[in-house]
Amino acid sequence: MKQRTALILGASGLTGQVLLQLLLVDPLYRSVTIYVRKRVRIDHPKLIQLVVDYEKLDTAIEADDVFCCLGTTIKKAGTQAAFRQVDLVYPEKAAALQKAGGSKRFLLISAVGADMDSSIFYSKIKGQVEKAIEALNFSGTYIFRPSLIMGERAERRVGEKIAMSIAKIIGPLLVGPFKKYQPVSALSIAKAMQHAAHHYDEGIHYISSDEIKQFE
Repeated sequence: MKQRTALILGASGLTGQVLLQLLLVDPLYRSVTIYVRKRVRIDHPKLIQLVVDYEKLDTAIEADDVFCCLGTTIKKAGTQAAFRQVDLVYPEKAAALQKAGGSKRFLLISAVGADMDSSIFYSKIKGQVEKAIEALNFSGTYIFRPSLIMGERAERRVGEKIAMSIAKIIGPLLVGPFKKYQPVSALSIAKAMQHAAHHYDEGIHYISSDEIKQFE
């Protein structure tokens, strides 16, 4: 098995942290680079930490596979413009640099309901970032569309905690065409991304929330 190199964008976030732990012990990867605003407290021989400012990012690094876990909320970002930077501009910029630098695969966390023509700002931005990544024509592009992501975040999100409590109750009731709205864990998303990287096919692939849930 030929080993690869990986880059994780958003490794300090909920899903990114879980994915990092998976890839560090994955024999497929000989090195895992992460872009961070400040260094994380992890010491591992395969880990390379690069402190970056996405606004000034202008070079690519060696990475066969790029995993994009970047994402925020409008409340945390403060404005729609700031949200757009994190969820659209930064992923697109990093992806374009990595494509030019020779990366083969790009795996993106989007969201259920992503639609660039949506009247809902959040869904519209998610749809736009999907199309931006698709247009770069990586050898393999995987777009994951989870519903509500379950897990313990470092920061407290009161509204999200309430939503997760409700989701645990109504989740099992979401069947048939509504199954894709069932909440999924950060671990299941990370496992789905890792699996896709191992078993990738060329072209563009969408992974729905109910497909992600199979990895729980």
